[in-house]
Amino acid sequence: MKLTQPEIIQILRRRKDMNQGTLGQRAFETSFESGRTKIKNIELGRQRPTPSDLKNLAVVLEVPIEALNPLYGMNHTPDTGQESRPGLICLKPETTALFPGLAPYFEMLNKAVTLDDEELIQHLSDKIAQLFRQRHQSAVAKPSLLASGKK
Repeated sequence: MKLTQPEIIQILRRRKDMNQGTLGQRAFETSFESGRTKIKNIELGRQRPTPSDLKNLAVVLEVPIEALNPLYGMNHTPDTGQESRPGLICLKPETTALFPGLAPYFEMLNKAVTLDDEELIQHLSDKIAQLFRQRHQSAVAKPSLLASGKK
């Protein structure tokens, strides 16, 4: 599975726990809103980053500029002699509806698994676990019918 440049930028941004506005503001030395708009357009593929943009993004994301190149970057997987094993995770829409924000993390997790990027897999797993914990904590905080005295 080959990642596009917008996908690579989004994955690296999320790996740094950075929102679009912060990345854009730092990379392009502009306002938060202007930066967010530019990064959003880049990540959606509506705008192609210039070579200067890519250099600035690489500095802020703390990666070599080659990492943003879809011909190399995160798509490059060294030959380890091991057979590739795609292990995609599929969730029913009902499940993702229970956990707002879960679907994009699973999309990225599937890509990280395909790329065998252990660091990104761990980061995304932590984010997913956090969503599950938040859902559990909010469910525990709400009184249930059983706890209301009905037996």
